[in-house]
Amino acid sequence: MLADGDPAWLVAWRDRDRQPAPSPPAKVYAPKDTFSFPAKEGADWQGMIVPKRWEFDGCLRREPVVDADASPPRVVRKMGWHRCLKCRRPFFSEDVLRLRLCDGAQGCREDEDRFTK
Repeated sequence: MLADGDPAWLVAWRDRDRQPAPSPPAKVYAPKDTFSFPAKEGADWQGMIVPKRWEFDGCLRREPVVDADASPPRVVRKMGWHRCLKCRRPFFSEDVLRLRLCDGAQGCREDEDRFTK
């Protein structure tokens, strides 16, 4: 206790405003902040194992696109030949469930005007 009667904790509390503010801690980069190359053989820079395009097979074959970064690796989508829902021409689809209109020079995907209204 001091001579004027103030307790030590009160003096320390008053003195904290006179001290300079502490500097912020230095930024530490965790492994998630750094870029690393794919760990799996055959994976691209996004960590996906994508099969190469094959010749037309009558829309029978479906190949999985695998996310190699997941543990265990998981199937993201399936790709293969598909027939266009509008013109029935075969085309190679990167996702057979979502891409159902053909693309290219005379593709039906560019003919869609439902999004321009």
